[in-house]
Amino acid sequence: MEPSPAVRFVVHIQVHDIERFKATVARCVEISRTEPGTIHYDWFLNEATGGARLVEAYESVDAVLAHARGPVFTEVGPEMLQTCEFISMDAFGDTGKLGEGAQFWPSTYWGTPFAELAG
Repeated sequence: MEPSPAVRFVVHIQVHDIERFKATVARCVEISRTEPGTIHYDWFLNEATGGARLVEAYESVDAVLAHARGPVFTEVGPEMLQTCEFISMDAFGDTGKLGEGAQFWPSTYWGTPFAELAG
């Protein structure tokens, strides 16, 4: 068995604009799958209920930080947040200092909750 990725996330989302959400997700996937340190980055959407999941894995906390400082958060993220609400996030593995405070949770905006990621 191969070792588990250092950091994994499952993000739970409620979508209210399916078509725009799917378009922004496609852009996120295109960007994320080529980022150094990204091991796994897949979205799942139940169009009937609007429930969605993002399942992602990174080699290290540094790779998570690079992702959070990159175009998924800075370019695509604000548009995505007009299409959905981030409900909760499960984090697995070594999240380092990211997991130490109440700031590490998804939100409906890129603001205080993501401050530690954005640096």
